[in-house]
Amino acid sequence: MSHRLQQKNTEADERIGELLDHPIKSGFVVIAGAGSGKTTSLVKALAHIGRRHGARLRREGRRVACITYTHNAVEEIRQDIGGDDLFHVSTIHSFLWEVVKPFQNAMRQWTQGRIEKLMKEKREHNAKPRTHDSTRVENERAVAKLTKALEKLQEPDVRLRYGAAQDYGQGVLGHSDVVAMFPDLIERYPNLAVITAQAFPYVLVDESQDTAPRVVEALTSIERHERGRFCLGFFGDPMQQIYGTGVGIIDKEPTWSEIPKPQNWRCPQRVLDVVNNIRDGSPRDRGPRQERGPGAPDISGNADLFVLDVEGKEEEQLARVRGHLSREQNDPAWLGVGEQDVKMLVLEHRLAARRLGFEELHEAFGKDRRLAERFVEGDHWSLRSFLTRIIPLAEAVHEKKGIAALALLREFSPRLEPFLRGTESAEVLPRLKEDTEELAGMLVKESRATVREVFEHVTKCRLLRFDRRLASHLRRGPAGAVVARPEVEQVLEDDMGHERSGQPAEGSGEDLKAAMVAYLDCPAVQVLAYRDYIAGRTPYQTHQGVKGAEFERVLVLLEDDRSKHYQFSYERLFGLKEPTKREIENLERGEDTILERTRRLFYVACSRAERSLAVVLFTKDTRKALETLRKDSPFPAANVHGIDDLEPQRPPGYGLVG
Repeated sequence: MSHRLQQKNTEADERIGELLDHPIKSGFVVIAGAGSGKTTSLVKALAHIGRRHGARLRREGRRVACITYTHNAVEEIRQDIGGDDLFHVSTIHSFLWEVVKPFQNAMRQWTQGRIEKLMKEKREHNAKPRTHDSTRVENERAVAKLTKALEKLQEPDVRLRYGAAQDYGQGVLGHSDVVAMFPDLIERYPNLAVITAQAFPYVLVDESQDTAPRVVEALTSIERHERGRFCLGFFGDPMQQIYGTGVGIIDKEPTWSEIPKPQNWRCPQRVLDVVNNIRDGSPRDRGPRQERGPGAPDISGNADLFVLDVEGKEEEQLARVRGHLSREQNDPAWLGVGEQDVKMLVLEHRLAARRLGFEELHEAFGKDRRLAERFVEGDHWSLRSFLTRIIPLAEAVHEKKGIAALALLREFSPRLEPFLRGTESAEVLPRLKEDTEELAGMLVKESRATVREVFEHVTKCRLLRFDRRLASHLRRGPAGAVVARPEVEQVLEDDMGHERSGQPAEGSGEDLKAAMVAYLDCPAVQVLAYRDYIAGRTPYQTHQGVKGAEFERVLVLLEDDRSKHYQFSYERLFGLKEPTKREIENLERGEDTILERTRRLFYVACSRAERSLAVVLFTKDTRKALETLRKDSPFPAANVHGIDDLEPQRPPGYGLVG
């Protein structure tokens, strides 16, 4: 049984259960702050539906939909419910596609309208007198491409597919298309509401604050249209809305129930005090410690804010902060470097890349939004060969795991194939061993070998097959000309697995070429650091990426001057910088502002701490910041520290005996 299902029911869980016990009547909204056990209540609601209505739903061939925001959350909920196929657990995009994909003609008409609208916008842009010539050329290319896509859609055998990135020419609709299309089709075809309710009589939406407003409206219209035959439940917290496309507050129907979850079961009291101060007027109470597990000790926890010089020696300052925390809290884990010791939260992936040593690799894929998305998710085709074959082989050799190395070579090495077929003698093995050892040497920390040089070694020695799409980029000379490389053909593989979307997720051709040049010129060891980061083997994560997670020790880094995330500003949140004229105008119009977006993100980051929270603000004027923050900040004045409040960094081994 899931650990979530073993936990004692709260009052909110009981109320949700009562609603689900009765014949379907209406909808409900669960408002659950950070640490309140929102996902636990969601999982319990699914289990309750399964117990009370599962047999009937299975007989009728119907399912329960659970929609959440990320693929990680999907997997977590699936594990909690034991993989029961009664429940369709998916991201919002996948669920919407599941509903509309049988309606190819309706989707085709919608897509044609979408393409025609985009073409019209491009042409109108080109008609403006101030449009740059380069933009006109780009728009003309886009219109030509869209025209071909429109012609392609006229072909009767073309079936639209769903992918991470749109490619109308290949009949692929992207995330944004599905989100825009679903509400339009629900509005245009009322029978689609009936069909949705028939297939999924229960739809529970996790992280509802981040759901697109028009999708919320569409789901609400289904509930309104099918009231008594369809149950819609939203689980979320407007304070944790960190994406600009999210609805935030759910406007509930008069017949719906609102179920608050006011307690925080995660944070100790000192951390919760800070979190409540950030929340500003909507405090959450602390849940009884005994609910956190039999015999769990009650702790008051720790919460500190450190102000450091952005132009100072960063690593030395952070070492002093961690040393201070270790001494004051008598907790040596603050000095640890493993991902389980301290979770260090940065504002963007680039800042983690800079600290972990793969910033050049990150910049290589940052030339186009779609390339960057694939890079962050670790599944761009150009990286897959390196991540799944080259690195594992090098590590097996380095760690003297001969059986693992041989298994990789048996499966992927064209060099070994003649020997395995019995057409070549064992004399090939010693030389193959030397070549794999040379490969391992190219991927040690001290190596200066580039990604290109690694691939060239693999190619020359025919060690491993890799993705055919890399061939043209490897053949390019320094000036960009394609050079003859016949040996490349011997190690290419046609199909190393498609992108999750079913097609390569690329930017424009020029963007891809530029990215591949930069990628191949990167030091190869940066791919190792990148692999560890995306695999969760480092202490670093982003403020946004930890929503829903919890860690004993959390170190939140605030560094506006180093960030390119201009929609957030911690220095403005703390009153260290004046708001811009535009921000004031947005505030007067009641629109979302940088201050509110930053406050919500800060709330998410700080509320991850189960034991100890430390926040580090890097700023240029530390004296002004300390003076301001000791007078007014979410932290007690005594817990706001400058670098002079900390002991100097001690050399390794200081104070040890013997």
